[in-house]
Amino acid sequence: MKIEILPATTAVPLAILSMTGLDNRELNPAIEKQLAMRQIQPAQPQNALADLLQLIGQRHCVVMQAWDMAMLPAVTGQLVTTDSAVHLQAADEPPVAVNLTTKSSQVLIVIGDPTASSETVHATGQELQRKLKAFFGIQARLQFRTSSATVQLLDTVKSASSA
Repeated sequence: MKIEILPATTAVPLAILSMTGLDNRELNPAIEKQLAMRQIQPAQPQNALADLLQLIGQRHCVVMQAWDMAMLPAVTGQLVTTDSAVHLQAADEPPVAVNLTTKSSQVLIVIGDPTASSETVHATGQELQRKLKAFFGIQARLQFRTSSATVQLLDTVKSASSA
């Protein structure tokens, strides 16, 4: 999947994680235990990844959003950063709603918002990458970008030549 980070007037630090093969249909007992121990409300609607984002969100004050890329109506997604939010959309379409409640072949997680510091975004991205490996056994690809005045192209899948 290819992502275009569209030009922005405000520089917004972003951590972009991509992975394949997440089975999000069942809850993860280890995540549920940590939510209960820390007295954190489960996500609504509840699923394993959303609960993990809730858990990490308690420590890091930054917006985290996840999408099943198979649901995107185009091959290339566009990240739009504004003074108030970050959205994912297909070309000239309205923003795609966060949607991750099934077994997903391709997952995209974007961390960042206009009020977050670069340090917070980096720390959150690294922690989420570690926890995805620990709880799901999935090695997510983590890339850092900052929105700027130019279009940035991002490939969420590592090519065989760069592996």
